[in-house]
Amino acid sequence: MVKRKLSKQQLRNIQNNKANQLSEDLSSILSGLAISHRGKFIEVEAENGQPIFCQYRQNLGTIVAGDKVLYMPQLNSAYGIIYQVLARKNALIRPSKLSHTHKTMAANIDQLVIMIAVNPLPIEHYIDRYLVAAWHMQITPIIVLNKMDLFDNSDNKLQLKEIMTLYHTLGYICISCSALCDKNLQALKDMLSHKTSIIVGQSGVGKSETLNALFGKQIAQTGEISEQNNRGKHTTTTARLFHLDQNTNIIDSPGIREFGIWHLTETDIFNGFNEFIELDNKCQFRNCQHLENTKGCALDQAVKSGKISRQRLINYHRLIQEVKENYNQW
Repeated sequence: MVKRKLSKQQLRNIQNNKANQLSEDLSSILSGLAISHRGKFIEVEAENGQPIFCQYRQNLGTIVAGDKVLYMPQLNSAYGIIYQVLARKNALIRPSKLSHTHKTMAANIDQLVIMIAVNPLPIEHYIDRYLVAAWHMQITPIIVLNKMDLFDNSDNKLQLKEIMTLYHTLGYICISCSALCDKNLQALKDMLSHKTSIIVGQSGVGKSETLNALFGKQIAQTGEISEQNNRGKHTTTTARLFHLDQNTNIIDSPGIREFGIWHLTETDIFNGFNEFIELDNKCQFRNCQHLENTKGCALDQAVKSGKISRQRLINYHRLIQEVKENYNQW
């Protein structure tokens, strides 16, 4: 069949109809805040505070808690469609060994709350990973020692005190608390006020438990410590944003076994150790690797004189080694 040619007037009518439809579409687009990823949908909070589940186009990339989006409600439907993700001021990401890609955890964050606990015992290089990530994002880190109700009967009091003293001395904000007995929770709440913060840490440190205590009701599922390996069980499976009040947002993140930062450069990691920066370019040799007993190494001399923690230097080299082993994969 020969296609019928359209007249010039018919073509003009079609173009006008498309223009009118586009104008109507644009007037229907609303702004919202991504709360969480829910399977094939994104839970979006509208400007009036009401939630709406939205589909999204694959070419928009990953949409995470904290993203600001533009969406359009669908006619005769309870759902919407996200058309655009607005520019992020920052994003917390980590590389995935399985997929060899970056996983974005949350966006538009002001503070990184690094939660450790009396039990399970803190893994110190995890703390430094998050501190480097916070430096890279240019946001404030807060180190929280949770489960202080277990402290008096702990066999690791000295180690816990040393950890908190070390990071306090380095100028980081440190606070101890207990979600179970409400110890220092008001002080923590004050630190979170008027900010968007994400709580990160090992599984089992009590992130969800602390959220419930801060809100005064159960908003997040809690788990227990495994007796077999003394590790926590995953209870949060995807990052979710909660409103503590009108001006305070808290993002609860899944507990993770490994938080890699090998997508960063060696310079990024070095600068993430704030006591190292003043010794930058102070080594005798420009290509100094900052190894123990290296001739003319300013960092090695600082460790020996007690100005730098030996454990921090060990943690630094661990991160650098991971960069060397994994960086080319990303």
